[in-house]
Amino acid sequence: MATLDRPAVAIFPWGDVVEEFLDPLGLEAEDYARRMRGGWLFGYVAALQRQGRRAVIVHATERRRRPERLIHAETGASIWLVPGRRSGGGRAGGRPSLRAALQWARTPFRGFAQILRDERCSAILVQDYEHARFDALACLAGALGLPLSASFQGGDATLSPLEARVRGVSLRRCRSVIVPSARERARLARTYALDAARLHDIPNPLDAALWRAVPRGEARRALGVNPDTLLVVNHGRIDIHRKGLDVLIAAWDRVAPRFANARLVLLGAGQDSEAFKPLVSRLPSVDWRSTYVTDPELIRLWLSAADVYATLSRVEGMPVAPLEAMACGLPVVSSDAHGLADIFHAGEAAGGVVVPRGSVDAAAAALARLLTDASGRERLGQAARAAVEGRYGLEPVGCALAAVLEPVRPTARTEGSAAFALTEV
Repeated sequence: MATLDRPAVAIFPWGDVVEEFLDPLGLEAEDYARRMRGGWLFGYVAALQRQGRRAVIVHATERRRRPERLIHAETGASIWLVPGRRSGGGRAGGRPSLRAALQWARTPFRGFAQILRDERCSAILVQDYEHARFDALACLAGALGLPLSASFQGGDATLSPLEARVRGVSLRRCRSVIVPSARERARLARTYALDAARLHDIPNPLDAALWRAVPRGEARRALGVNPDTLLVVNHGRIDIHRKGLDVLIAAWDRVAPRFANARLVLLGAGQDSEAFKPLVSRLPSVDWRSTYVTDPELIRLWLSAADVYATLSRVEGMPVAPLEAMACGLPVVSSDAHGLADIFHAGEAAGGVVVPRGSVDAAAAALARLLTDASGRERLGQAARAAVEGRYGLEPVGCALAAVLEPVRPTARTEGSAAFALTEV
């Protein structure tokens, strides 16, 4: 068990219950603890650990009758599962404000408060502030006298009129709001009158030492890829609209006929897997590996074997997948979605060719250009690796996170009964 004598930050990922994330991927909680690595969440954990902090991950779950503690295999961080309930469906139907009210009411306040006390957490970090659970956690933080922070991971609009009435109050309770998107920082300042001192431009971290390419020939031999293939790769969740996968497939449909040896490989699964099948089945040059890959070594092999990486999302926060590709020396064809635009704010000097969201024409032109220009791919790939090393490593991000999440000694209210005055239904 992790020692309790170090400051601890409690991280609450998005969602009502962890099954909202795991079920579309075909994973159980034990898989999550044993096999999941990287991503924004475990990047935060590793970065904080570099600074001598503990990170405690807290989820609600609908499949446990009592709180259960798992240990993340790679980092040793505690993952707590607290019995809870979903708010979606049922009587909420299509009424967003009712769903938000249910999210607030069904927050397992007592269970969360007990974990925060038992783990001696001295700060709370919520993944996404544009989600009703954030407001409930803001109340919990206030009841326990704990400093609250929140991060931007893609939510850039309040989802219901009810939330709109309280979201500004919740955000102003935050000690810090971590937003690596310039457009989103401007929206927060404009919409919620948040002062600049609360807004922090801190990217999601990446272990640049881990994400380093092996020789391309070696990777291709291991994967069975022909040495002459022009290989484009994408990896992550199969979420067609948010990830712009329909745009990617449409662009590839235009590009592939021009290159007899071109191949697009997609690694991932998700809630849209069934809907995605007919999009890719008609294109023989597309190879979709339809499982959620939790082995970073396998992903690293594919990135090492590739010539180009493509990410054409419509909605993003600060995605880690393209950072992994950049760390492996790949040039990236990227949309200008939130977060992506910030990663590639310097354009090709940061290793990216940026195209407008939703533009099939622009995406196809960018892919075709890189596939015909080997020296250009090499130049952009080197720039991409340098960009990752300079800004996104665990050490610089960890220092920045520790500075804004600096825990304070819990007040007497932490040991009191304030949290238990909150109700659950």
